[in-house]
Amino acid sequence: MFCSFCGSFIGDEQARFCPRCGHILNEYRPPAQERPPAPTGHYGNERSDAWNGHKNKVIAATLVLALAFGALISMDTLVYPDDSYKKIEIQTVTDDTYFELSGDFLLERGIFSVSLTDSGSIAFALNEEISSKYDYYYWKLFDRDHVSSNSTSFYMKYNGDTLDKDEPILYFLSQKAGEYDISVECCVESGGDYICKAVYSGTVSYVGTITKEYVWKYQGKEYSAQATFGYEDYRQYRDADPYGRSFSSFGYSRIPSFVTYDTGGVGTLADSLAEAYGGDPAGQDFASFVLAFVQICFDYPPYTSFMDSDKYQYGQDEYFAYPLETIFYGMGDCEDTSILAAALFKALGYPAGVVVIPGHALAAVGLDSYSPGNYRAASYEIISQTVGGITYYACETTCSSPQGIGLVSSYGDKGTPYSEFVGKQRYGFYIV
Repeated sequence: MFCSFCGSFIGDEQARFCPRCGHILNEYRPPAQERPPAPTGHYGNERSDAWNGHKNKVIAATLVLALAFGALISMDTLVYPDDSYKKIEIQTVTDDTYFELSGDFLLERGIFSVSLTDSGSIAFALNEEISSKYDYYYWKLFDRDHVSSNSTSFYMKYNGDTLDKDEPILYFLSQKAGEYDISVECCVESGGDYICKAVYSGTVSYVGTITKEYVWKYQGKEYSAQATFGYEDYRQYRDADPYGRSFSSFGYSRIPSFVTYDTGGVGTLADSLAEAYGGDPAGQDFASFVLAFVQICFDYPPYTSFMDSDKYQYGQDEYFAYPLETIFYGMGDCEDTSILAAALFKALGYPAGVVVIPGHALAAVGLDSYSPGNYRAASYEIISQTVGGITYYACETTCSSPQGIGLVSSYGDKGTPYSEFVGKQRYGFYIV
């Protein structure tokens, strides 16, 4: 069938709402149920377990954020006379933070309002004139920047969070950077049933500053660092090259272009790492410290035998992420964390690059002098290459504990040491 409002094809004949514009397709009667008690308090009970999100090694994340909204139609207002559903309005919060509003959040419509609470939440509310007509509400929130929102796996995909309540207001329990789609089904009580009479929705972006904080241990001592950047900066990288993030679309020669080291987030993190180190931010010792930070503080995305990590995180077979994307999510596969490590090395003044070997990627750092330290030759080999008079050493980024610069698994590809592939065909060191 097709939506009578926007014309989109809808494959599910039992669908209640158009997935594109939110137009209600038929009168919906939720199953008869006992009226659940209203949540106690405004914050502690207003989020399902799924709202806790993916817990990674970033200890604290997110201060001010960004939301953005797409349109939805209610039964009470079936037709918009113009293209206002495509419109975006700005609602200023402070000098450097603001909401981007669209759909039923447009101020001119007077349907929804959005605000920050003193308790650090975001409040989405229906206006009193509309909410006075209804008895119960089915809210849904979809975080567009959730780590698995684009996953191609049915059972691992994030599909949003829902909440049933008799209050016409929804609280998001933190001021988390991102873009959010909100919808609410407004119901009246009739004979023990709740009958949906109107649906409203929109998209909100709260654009501002994000701070990611990290705590980790290295050589028996605890360290801390942080990265600060604007949500708009992250969003620009997220939306860049949406269909050109794989080897098949650009070839490995373009990998250095992903090593963007002069951005605010990478720069503030690099400066914070230098401050945390406390010694001379140069030479192999400091480079090892930086590498250990990436190894310990950034997770490898979930994967299965039939779904690789990029499909889980980005919904694509292969996806090369910019450093700010990896910082935003706190995770990335081999090429993503290698690109991040190379960007940090470059921001700190080291010659740097990315190494491509069969089925794997590594970071590279150029050093004037190098010592492999103690290592087991049966387990590791040293991979390096001299380019332009500088010797670069490979850096493994996907281990969860420190592994020294230059040391790479000796098991190689199908029994062939990785070092034998360097310089052959497309394999080798790609210098930034």
